[in-house]
Amino acid sequence: MKVVWVVRPAEGGLLQHVQQLSEGMSEFEIVVVAPPELECWGGKHRFIPLKIADGLRPGEDLSAVFRLRRILRTEKAPIIHAHGLKAAILTAPALSHLGPHRFIFTAHNSLPEFPHRPQRWWARKLQRRLFRRMDMIISVSNAVRQQIVNLAPEARVMTIHNGISAAAYGQVSPEDARREAGLSAGDRVVGTVARLIPSKGIKTLLEAVSLVAKILPDLKLVIVGDGPERERLERYAQGLGLREQVRFLGQREDVPSLMAGWDCFALPSLSEGFNLSVLEAMASRLPVVVSDLPALREAVVAEKGGFLASPGSAPDFAAALLYILKAPEKAKAMGEFNRERVNAVFDVSKMIRSVHSLYKGYGE
Repeated sequence: MKVVWVVRPAEGGLLQHVQQLSEGMSEFEIVVVAPPELECWGGKHRFIPLKIADGLRPGEDLSAVFRLRRILRTEKAPIIHAHGLKAAILTAPALSHLGPHRFIFTAHNSLPEFPHRPQRWWARKLQRRLFRRMDMIISVSNAVRQQIVNLAPEARVMTIHNGISAAAYGQVSPEDARREAGLSAGDRVVGTVARLIPSKGIKTLLEAVSLVAKILPDLKLVIVGDGPERERLERYAQGLGLREQVRFLGQREDVPSLMAGWDCFALPSLSEGFNLSVLEAMASRLPVVVSDLPALREAVVAEKGGFLASPGSAPDFAAALLYILKAPEKAKAMGEFNRERVNAVFDVSKMIRSVHSLYKGYGE
């Protein structure tokens, strides 16, 4: 059975999710329709380039809808699966007046928020119309599902949590990992993996580290990821006097090896749909400190696997980091708990089986 995936411009968690999913779909003929820059990860699947602009750009979006409609008319796939809200916005009108099909949408992030009441009213009205055209909506967390069920029939919204393969983590010794990263055995290392955009809250983490470093001068912060905020954040770290404590590594493909050398993982996001980096850290047997957000509460068990800190509060993050870094035995127990939790609840095979079953159900 043929399935067309329409994927918005992506990197980080969404792209990793789709890559994982593609590995378990050998029974289906997957056709990937996505921006040209994503062709390198298409692998064995047939790839059709489609220019998709970030944000709302009426002229470019209309052109993309017409192009996508021609693609879908040619492919005649019974299942069309849009990944990301922008992909869904383009796919819905492209499906008008086509033959029988099932329209699936995976919501990888929280729905966008609008500060003004008229904007919120129009957004909810348009989202409600969009969601009611879908046969099934997959949310990557119950927090995202709760947003969507206010706008769509509840029976058509299901949660399938993101997952990872824990076996890929913990294969490198901490000593080797630190040696490769240029870190010393005596360093206390906090790491994070995030796209460097405002909503990830990295500014808060830098402020927290500046507080903890006054007590633990051997503290190091490793930041993996890239994005439009990188230069500003590098300047901010220097302004806080953290030139020697903070390392910006950019985008990396060896995250499991890097995490093996860390003592703790931190993610100070201001909003999240779900987060694969948190699961990666948990699989790496790391205690974690994350923002107290609904989606992250689904992954992290407070005080057993780490701590939930108030979003945007550097003192809260600093206190949690200091506790973990000064209590190595407690930190180790938290890390072991996290590894077991990932294996039990967030194994990638569960995610793949759930989507596979959904496709099979529509094909019968």
